Amino acid sequence: MLLHEYLTRSARLTPDKVALVCGSVRSTYGELATSAGSFAGFLVEQGLRKGDRVAVYIDSSPETVIAIFGVLQAGGCLVVINPATQAERLGYILENCNARSLVCGVEKRAQVLQAVASCSVRPVTIWTGAGEEGEEGVGFSRIRKDAHPSPDVRLIDNDLAAIIYTSGSTGKPKGVTMLHRNLNTAVECIAEYLENNAEDVILGVLPLSSSYGLLQLLVTFWTGGRVVLEKGFGYPYEIIKRIKGEKVTGLAGAPTIWAIILRLEGLEKEDFSSLRYITNAAAAMPASFVPRLRKVFPTTKIFLMHGLTECLRTTYLPPDELETRTTSVGRGMRNIELWVEDADGKRLGPGHVGEMIVRGSTLMAGYWNDPEGTAKALIPGPYPWEKVLRTRDLFRMDEDGYFHFVARSDELIKSRGEKVSPIEVEDVIYTIDAVNEVRVIGVPDPILGQAIRAEIVLKDGNSLTAQEVKAHCRRFLEDFKIPQAVEFVSSLPKTQGGKIKRSA
Repeated sequence: MLLHEYLTRSARLTPDKVALVCGSVRSTYGELATSAGSFAGFLVEQGLRKGDRVAVYIDSSPETVIAIFGVLQAGGCLVVINPATQAERLGYILENCNARSLVCGVEKRAQVLQAVASCSVRPVTIWTGAGEEGEEGVGFSRIRKDAHPSPDVRLIDNDLAAIIYTSGSTGKPKGVTMLHRNLNTAVECIAEYLENNAEDVILGVLPLSSSYGLLQLLVTFWTGGRVVLEKGFGYPYEIIKRIKGEKVTGLAGAPTIWAIILRLEGLEKEDFSSLRYITNAAAAMPASFVPRLRKVFPTTKIFLMHGLTECLRTTYLPPDELETRTTSVGRGMRNIELWVEDADGKRLGPGHVGEMIVRGSTLMAGYWNDPEGTAKALIPGPYPWEKVLRTRDLFRMDEDGYFHFVARSDELIKSRGEKVSPIEVEDVIYTIDAVNEVRVIGVPDPILGQAIRAEIVLKDGNSLTAQEVKAHCRRFLEDFKIPQAVEFVSSLPKTQGGKIKRSA
């Protein structure tokens, strides 16, 4: 199935059903389909050809959703860019993907003008927001009012659908190319194990520029449910009100979001009975978070998952396995084959740590304009006609085929001749009640090779000493895993996707 058909099918079946809630605006499937069709018609009239890139650089809003489905319906390639992206990075992405058009908010005018000035071919700017008609370019509301005829573009599921740029903390972002069938396969598999249906109300607080956030939107429209879009998690108590007021049934998050929720007071007294499930991906969930989240959401299923942009989603842990497999992210979802290999490409059995290899139809087509990077990530598979993905994620598989995350291969700390997983040390530190967030990294040391440093954000009103942290670690870890340095900080550096950065 083609991605834009999620919207047109739901609009045909339930045109008057509210599909999107954003602030005080409530949009039906019929309204969104009409606007997306008109936007698609405009793009085709402007000469958009199949596969041309259209960048979307605005906060989560009805216009964002309309643009996403309009670009796909026009046969274009969607490039959603995090609205927090600054001008230099924005310009790099626009130039790298050779964007033909750019949908952008007038409030970002300075960043946009600086970015497009660096492009060898300036994209057509389509402005949204108050005062858009006075800007150079085209006004988004004008396109909707003119009611351009919806185009009929011949597409197949092997056509390019999106380029998702990684939010890596170092170096230039890589453009991960996804075909319609890649995303559609992931959508169907995710909806299956989460048991999504047309009655679901899904709260979207993740950026739509990430595969995690984009999949949440696509899954909901594929099932005919409702999305409640927020611009982020900056006002957590307002988000809590939204969950209760809209009777939200599904919420996706990352450890940074759960850390914020667990810091809020009085949530155990609130009624979250509508919330059927929460999911965690993007980074490993600290084991100590699970029992604490159960107290806040006693009737809610918790799904731990693993994925990365290059293959969207790999595993999920059924909620009834949480108690017995506390460090696992589950087994491979349907249509995915997973195994671990050593550095020589030899498959490893249960109990051994190695790099996860992914085989399946959710794998990216490659990195945009980066054949060298693509060749390193996509390697020959079991059959001569296919490639498999090297994830760079180190895992241990148990006897039952469940995967346990160890570390990113480039984040392992090598201290005293031993390899230390920062996740293992962080999980121990997270069991200290006073700790809200922690980052464990390796820093150069002339004697140890790398010294282990723990950076800790305390919960409000709590105190802790470095000696207490080290003493706690000694109760659970080998001597070579004890942090040599403990620092207390007000915040930890994070990527645009909300993950804690690992670079020292």
